[in-house]
Amino acid sequence: MKLKFIYLSLFCLFFYNKSNSQIKAGLLSPLEAVYPDINTLKFKRNYVADIASNSKAEVLILIESAVGKNISFEAKSNYEQKVNWELISSVPVEENTGIDSRTEQFKGKINPHVVRRAPFNIYEVIHPLSGNNFTTKNKYSLLRFSVDSKDLNYKKDHKIEINLTENYKNKKKLNFKIKVHKASVPTLSDSNFFYTNWFNLQKMEEKHNLTRWSKNWYSMLEKYAKIMADGRQNCIIIPKELISLKNNKIHLDEIKMISFIDIFRKYGFKYFESPHLLGRGKNDDWGSPELITNLRSKGYFSEDGKKEIDTIVKKIKNFTKKYKLTNQWLQHIADEPTDNNAECYKQVSKHIKQIYPEIKIMEATNAKESLSGSVDFWCPIINDFQENEDFFRAREKKGEKVLIYTCLVPGGKWLNRTLDMEKIRQVYFGWAGSLYNTLGYLHWGLNQYKADPFKQSVVKHPSPIATSNNYLPAGDTHIIYPGNEGPLSSLRFEAHRIGIEDYEILEKLKSKNLKKHKKIINKLFQDYENYSISIKKYKRTKRKLLNSI
Repeated sequence: MKLKFIYLSLFCLFFYNKSNSQIKAGLLSPLEAVYPDINTLKFKRNYVADIASNSKAEVLILIESAVGKNISFEAKSNYEQKVNWELISSVPVEENTGIDSRTEQFKGKINPHVVRRAPFNIYEVIHPLSGNNFTTKNKYSLLRFSVDSKDLNYKKDHKIEINLTENYKNKKKLNFKIKVHKASVPTLSDSNFFYTNWFNLQKMEEKHNLTRWSKNWYSMLEKYAKIMADGRQNCIIIPKELISLKNNKIHLDEIKMISFIDIFRKYGFKYFESPHLLGRGKNDDWGSPELITNLRSKGYFSEDGKKEIDTIVKKIKNFTKKYKLTNQWLQHIADEPTDNNAECYKQVSKHIKQIYPEIKIMEATNAKESLSGSVDFWCPIINDFQENEDFFRAREKKGEKVLIYTCLVPGGKWLNRTLDMEKIRQVYFGWAGSLYNTLGYLHWGLNQYKADPFKQSVVKHPSPIATSNNYLPAGDTHIIYPGNEGPLSSLRFEAHRIGIEDYEILEKLKSKNLKKHKKIINKLFQDYENYSISIKKYKRTKRKLLNSI
């Protein structure tokens, strides 16, 4: 009788514990790499976020559960604030980024500086949630929880209890603590960091079934402007069609151009990039010494070529003067000029300056000495900048500016933002900018999709002269995603924002205490190939930075 009672008690206890068992979940840094199939991350019950004013507190919630489970969630605190719940979906990484550039198949060398060996899926795309529940689709699910600092008082520590429930019974309580510091991030219009991702209007239209310049088109454009602004992007490239041929005459569509610009001005954009005036030789030939005009496809040295540039620049001058855009307009000539076409580029630059002396010429550049005196805003790729820093410092002494860019290169341990790299690398673009006094960052791919970005991340290089093994690395073509109702942010895009916000705080410290500024940066970042990937160390150093202001 006594033994039966013990067995019955043990059975009841087992049943009780099973039915009331906690869901397995934990809090993570927004910089962690998380996968839907396998993770070795610790499920931390408590997480502390140190943030600046005019920023946001954010944390990832990792959930381990069987497929098909209903997960509900809620946030509790002793004060009222607006909170954001978002579900993260994954995208594929078919090949790893190469040791120097492109993918590993380009040179057949293994890159040890990746978060995981391909192929794999990684959590990336941020989907807003309107309800308070979702159904699991993988072994691991990922939520993002955030609170805007404007809803928080910097004088207090804020404690938020996050409750998760699996199938309405199994529960888990997590604790999110937020420390809002006095140090403040400036508004976008007051930002000191130049940041541009080239925007593809055609891809926006294709993904959202829009007709250009329609009412719905403008409404969607606003959504794209907002998501860019939220990510701290403050420069937009002008649609090339706004400078076009009509009845064989060059036409600048003033009404449409200013309507486009005004949408981005509304969200705090400071800079506007003119489309390139010329291109490379036939079939994208980088070796051609003569640049070709984009409207009539004439060599610049021809009479018709020079006349085309002359007319366009005069129209740009009249437009920018009229709308007081002179100091915000950045003029491109030809993308990535080389030593082969540098002399032609210099002639075009001289021609433009004769017409419009105040205009600023900006270019992503491959050549250096051969372009001296023709560029106002230099934009070398990061390894080029680091390896030739003396040259760029000399240009700065001439009153020119320097920012940096990445494209399909570089790979390996260099900073870049492909999907198989640590997200902290994106953060360090801001830290590097403050250390090196570089003006900002350019990338060619906001939404330059060559395939469905939800299904394919590695794509063939689009150039007609690209070799069969020349592929763009995972996610190089884009940093945001096309949702049903508008654009969707990504964990990479948000990581880049965090780095730019850090830049603003670092610049305040630089003006206050240069020695301390350098000391804090060097705790994490030495150069574009040497830096700490420890998120724990980054959090600790970020706290010191915020406390130093």
